[in-house]
Amino acid sequence: MMLIGLNQHVRGERIMNVNREVRDEDYLPPQPPVKGVVSARISPSGGLDVLSRNEVAMLRDVSASGLHGLLRRCALAVLTSGSESDDPRSTLERYPDFDIQVLQQDRGMKLELRHAPAQAFVDGQIIRGINELLVAVVRDIVYASSSLAAGAFDLADSVGITHAVFEILRNARILRPHADPNLVVCWGGHSIARAEYDYTKQVGYQLGLRGLDICTGCGPGAMKGPMKGATIAHAKQRRRHNRYIGITEPGIIAAESPNPIVNHLVIMPDIEKRLEAFVRIGHGIIVFPGGVGTAEEIFYLLGLLLHPDNAMQTLPLILTGPRESATYFEQIDR
Repeated sequence: MMLIGLNQHVRGERIMNVNREVRDEDYLPPQPPVKGVVSARISPSGGLDVLSRNEVAMLRDVSASGLHGLLRRCALAVLTSGSESDDPRSTLERYPDFDIQVLQQDRGMKLELRHAPAQAFVDGQIIRGINELLVAVVRDIVYASSSLAAGAFDLADSVGITHAVFEILRNARILRPHADPNLVVCWGGHSIARAEYDYTKQVGYQLGLRGLDICTGCGPGAMKGPMKGATIAHAKQRRRHNRYIGITEPGIIAAESPNPIVNHLVIMPDIEKRLEAFVRIGHGIIVFPGGVGTAEEIFYLLGLLLHPDNAMQTLPLILTGPRESATYFEQIDR
């Protein structure tokens, strides 16, 4: 299997995970959660004008083989964007009557939201960024499912899996062959110490000042910090068309809602394809403190780094964190 590999290993400060959840209390004072539910019909904001009858039928199918349950879980995660909870069951319990339906009409399509979280709306209108993320949810679920059903992807070997990853990313318009190679992937835990979170923001700020875009797992903690720092830096540089890409998969997005900064969301079919997608689109990777998931990502990269077929490939890798978090990578190194 031909892989984008790594032949640079830049040693940074070694860090550990203190496993304390970060609350987003900087820049703005804490805001009370918006309570209640809203029912509305919304027009998708760009990128999803027409679906076939078969695609709409799959999204409305509530059977075990249908896509409605998956659509409902992912849509609810997007509608609670910015939530600090990492328990998907608690979200479903708070909104047990939530439902989403795709309505095909003569002039395109609409999304019907029933008993949706009120925090996704302002003055009766859905927040534009959340609207766009909902479109991404429908787009990726439909494309992956219909392509698999049609036999477009051969997942029996690594070449077919790589082809599937490529096609999903291309369909999401993430691949930009003529753009500057300026996308930095940032990995790290969703539940980290305050000092570690502040550190990720500082790194993101420095990346943003240098005109770099950010890609993370789209959740809180070390997935949000770099994006937050980069937004301030991009604003200072008067930089437009910034990309804050979040790559997730159905099981993860249900537990970790996208943070509010994500403006390009991609839902891969599973965690293995998600990992490959990170490496395929990134022009450099920075690893912050984390837990088991971050360790898995590191070992995945090391497997690429050590593969002889990748000896001529270059992808900068930096392991870094604040000085007071010095033992995490030491434990991994041992």
